[in-house]
Amino acid sequence: MAAAQSAQGVPRHFQVSKFLSLAQTSQFAWFGGHLVVLTCAFLYMLTFRRGTLHLHNTLYRVLYLGVIESFGIIIYQQHFKHRGQPSGATGTNGPAPTLAQLLLRDDNSMYVAIAVMWFLTPRLTLTMIPYVVFSFFHFLTYLKSVLLPQVFEIGPNSRLTVLIDNFIRENNDRSMVWSSFSELVCVAVVLVRALLWYPRSWIVALVYCLFIKIRYETSPYTRSGVKRWEVRLDGLMSHSGVPAAIKNAYVHFKNNVRQLRKYNLSGTPPAKTM
Repeated sequence: MAAAQSAQGVPRHFQVSKFLSLAQTSQFAWFGGHLVVLTCAFLYMLTFRRGTLHLHNTLYRVLYLGVIESFGIIIYQQHFKHRGQPSGATGTNGPAPTLAQLLLRDDNSMYVAIAVMWFLTPRLTLTMIPYVVFSFFHFLTYLKSVLLPQVFEIGPNSRLTVLIDNFIRENNDRSMVWSSFSELVCVAVVLVRALLWYPRSWIVALVYCLFIKIRYETSPYTRSGVKRWEVRLDGLMSHSGVPAAIKNAYVHFKNNVRQLRKYNLSGTPPAKTM
């Protein structure tokens, strides 16, 4: 009897064997974390209206466990697996950065730190958006680069591979803009929750504002988003119907925020004012 074959003509036993081999790698564990994030997010939204509070809390916590696992693997490989030779240390233009500085400059470490905070604090659905966006693109990248060619033997010129590749290239920058926008909206939400004295809200607001400060120093997308918000608020405040007291308070607030640029938390060179 001929061996069972998939639709692509690859023997199923070969597909299973190759898949099991991949499943033993740290890269697959990284992929699995992103798959957990997407699955939990899908079930969360699917049951958003009819699901129970316990179900949503469980999905929310498991989602962040997936985030911590996937991002944690990258952090370990980049900064701890070969600790004697820290990533990014050149030593040619001054002293090599410390491990703490490397972690502060690394998007992965910042996002896993904030994920731990969201995991330990009361649920806030909005915080899931950046992680779901990241996981979606990481999922597509692994599918295109590893699963399709190695398990299903689908070549780079196949219609499916080209479709995925085009989608990633056309929407990658856009996804970063979406993520940055949702993070800035989240700043407003956590500040409002702090003013309303939600449980642990002031700690969350403080930590998250520090996170955004570091993101502003290291991410051009965050700086661009802050600039767009500033332009829009300036336009609103310039309207003749806005009371002078509110305009003055806004100017005072903006000047105080600008003073924070003097404090560089990540150790990166100061970004040009946009």
